[in-house]
Amino acid sequence: MKPLDAQTATLVEQLAAAGFRPAHQIPLEESRRGLTAMAAKMAGPRVEVHAVEDRSIPGPGGELPVRVYRPRAAIPGERLPAVVFFHGGGFYLGDLETHDHVCRFVCRGADVVVVAVDYRLAPEHKFPAAVEDCHAAVAWVAQQATPLGIDADRIAVAGDSAGGTLVVTTCLLARERGGPTIAFQVSVYPALTMTDGEEFVSRRLFGSGEYFISHADFAFFRKLYLPDPDREARLPLVSPIYAASYSGLPAALVITAGYDPCVDEDRRYFERLRADGVPARYVCFEQTIHPFFLFDGVIDAGRDAQQLVVNTLREFFAAGRLRPDQGVEAWKSRASIGSLSV
Repeated sequence: MKPLDAQTATLVEQLAAAGFRPAHQIPLEESRRGLTAMAAKMAGPRVEVHAVEDRSIPGPGGELPVRVYRPRAAIPGERLPAVVFFHGGGFYLGDLETHDHVCRFVCRGADVVVVAVDYRLAPEHKFPAAVEDCHAAVAWVAQQATPLGIDADRIAVAGDSAGGTLVVTTCLLARERGGPTIAFQVSVYPALTMTDGEEFVSRRLFGSGEYFISHADFAFFRKLYLPDPDREARLPLVSPIYAASYSGLPAALVITAGYDPCVDEDRRYFERLRADGVPARYVCFEQTIHPFFLFDGVIDAGRDAQQLVVNTLREFFAAGRLRPDQGVEAWKSRASIGSLSV
């Protein structure tokens, strides 16, 4: 196994020296303030986009805040692809601000309208609130495609960590309910089981807390998120790795990290997608840790992964499919199908 890259190793050392505490030891509101501050400190530059609009849409629990990013001025009659983005944060942290720089980068780089969703958080709003909000947001984007200047046939969903989990559960729920149509999915190190995950070696190998997130943290998230953890932890809309089939789900890009407790379940998801006939691409950034995608200001692999998302979205929306494999070294200019380690 390759060692941590120099930037990630430095970050891990700095966090330890600063007395970084695992999530399950931090009071709720302190955690929320802390993630906002950490995301701002670790973020890369915010790129300029043509327009950003905060608005509220009808949601299953009332008004649902969203943020709409537009890459450029509209051309009459043009319909751009769209990406509905779900932020990470263990289902209880994060908001439109923590992932603003990511949404801007994807918007401008992929030339897509991005709609970021401020879904309801646990423990104030337990499962299935977040899942229902994310599904409702995608349905709204599809229904409002014409006034939004969006091509309803080219809507993707994307997210990191818990947001990556919500990407998969939203795709499952859309299949179950017969819509809306989702063309593509991007999940970045999603946590695909809310059980103890003992069947996945990486949960044990990297769950000590040394690599940002711990086994005890996952138990803490489960308690916050689920009304009845013993009964609900294996439900597919909670732990999508236990879904009976992924047949009919949209084509997928799955990104993970080599030192992430979720890496084994993420690879399992990719393998099962392919086995069920779903075009899928898997890229593991072997030498980094769970939040690298969000921390692109201090870990270059984070910006590389964001660029991979941009390249893949451009490719898919231009061709309507994933192109044949171009080789391990090709992903920076044209992401390649299959399993890559970088």
